Amino acid sequence: MTGKIRAMNPEQLERLGKRVERARLARGWSKEQASREARISSITWKRVEDGLGVQDVKRARVLEVLGLDDRGEPVGESPHDEGFVTAPGPRVRPAVGDEEVLALIDDVRSRLDALERRIRGS
Repeated sequence: MTGKIRAMNPEQLERLGKRVERARLARGWSKEQASREARISSITWKRVEDGLGVQDVKRARVLEVLGLDDRGEPVGESPHDEGFVTAPGPRVRPAVGDEEVLALIDDVRSRLDALERRIRGS
């Protein structure tokens, strides 16, 4: 996160809190996990999401860990992105390839079919 955190009125803090909550949920993080990632207390994280004031440095940690600017917008988002926003954070290569996933799905389906046949007695 670059730049100075700007002072916010209650409405702006509330709007920011909602954006922080959406970004956290999009990552699949609990408030506790998110607060650990930001190295702040879970109480402080909750205060940010509730639209309450916190120390600027702590609010900056919340925004940084979510990849948001001081308005709660994804960093680097352009108005010309046509609504496409990438998830904040580093890209992670999946441990399993698409072909492997499809093969596993087929295997599970065939096992379920076999189990169903056994239950029906055919």
